[in-house]
Amino acid sequence: MAFFYLDSTALVKRYSRERGTRAVNTLFTKRDRKIIIGLLSVTEFFSAVALKAREGELTRDDWYSVVLKFEAESDRGLFHFVAPSTQTFVTTKHLIMENPLLRASQAVHLALAMELKPLRLFMVSSDRQILDLCRPLGLKAINPEDE
Repeated sequence: MAFFYLDSTALVKRYSRERGTRAVNTLFTKRDRKIIIGLLSVTEFFSAVALKAREGELTRDDWYSVVLKFEAESDRGLFHFVAPSTQTFVTTKHLIMENPLLRASQAVHLALAMELKPLRLFMVSSDRQILDLCRPLGLKAINPEDE
């Protein structure tokens, strides 16, 4: 079984035509795969889609359609959601102490992926800071914008 952890930069590509969308959508067609999303990504996803609507990349109707599609796919079990624990936040502290330029959300995504490392998952992100830290942290990474 293949496990893919999508941060919000990758999740948004599922519902928006942009560089990397095709690569993200290809992950969803793989047999025996699990798509894992940190709960933080849900809020970041809604915020990113709202920004696209405010900036005119999406109409108001498109914005609502995207949200409804995400919710329908979530209800169908397409995603496996993981919540941060107390240990996650301890890990984020260490990550930020070692990498002071990390934003809070980046640290949470990396900490969750590290907790799931026994699954030998792939971190799917287009966030350069996250991608640069994957290898030193022992995580395999996929940048959908490279494909």
